[in-house]
Amino acid sequence: MQNLFHIIMEADGDPLEAFDPGESTDAAPAEQPAEPAPAPEQGDDTPPPPTDEGMDELAGFDDTAEGDDQMGGDDTSEDGTNDESQEDEKLSEKANSVLNQALYQKMVKSNQDIENTLNSIQQIVPVLPYEVIKSNDADLTRLKTALEKGQKYVLEKFVDSGYGENLLYFEKLDALYTLLLNNINRNLKKVEV
Repeated sequence: MQNLFHIIMEADGDPLEAFDPGESTDAAPAEQPAEPAPAPEQGDDTPPPPTDEGMDELAGFDDTAEGDDQMGGDDTSEDGTNDESQEDEKLSEKANSVLNQALYQKMVKSNQDIENTLNSIQQIVPVLPYEVIKSNDADLTRLKTALEKGQKYVLEKFVDSGYGENLLYFEKLDALYTLLLNNINRNLKKVEV
C-alpha cells in the first residue's frame, strides 16, 4: 500500500519533485495552500497574534481619555469641591441633627425634672427644721442657678452648637444636678418624722 500523501498528490498526474533548498524559486506556484503560523516558542518575547476575542475586548477601550474622570482621578464638581467629601458632610450634618434632637429632648426633660424637684422642696420647706433648711439653702440656690443656666442654654445656644459641644455641656450640667440633689437628699434624710 502506497503512502496516502503520494496518492493524493499524484492524482492529477503531476509527479512529485524532490525538495531542493538551494534552488531559487522566482515565481511562486499558483496553488499553494496557506500554511498556519508556527506556534511561538516559549523563549520568544513577542506576544502571540491577537485573536478575534482579544480584538473585541480592545475595541471597547478608548485611549483618548480626557481629564482625570475616566482614569480614576478625584471626583470634583464644577465648584472645585470633592463630591465624596460633600456627601460625607451631608451625612455628618444629618447625624448631628438626629443626635442633637435626641439630646435636646433629654436635656429638656432633665431640666423639667429639676424644676419639679425644686417645686416639691419649696412645698415642704415650712415643715422642715431650721437646721435642715439652712444646710440645704446653699445647695438649693446653686441648683436654681444651674437650672436657669441649663434652660438658657437650651433656648439660646443649643440649636447653633454641634452635638459634641451640646453633649459636653449636658454631661457637666447633669453631673452638677446629681451632686446637688444628692447633698439635698442627704440633708432631708436627717429629718426625724
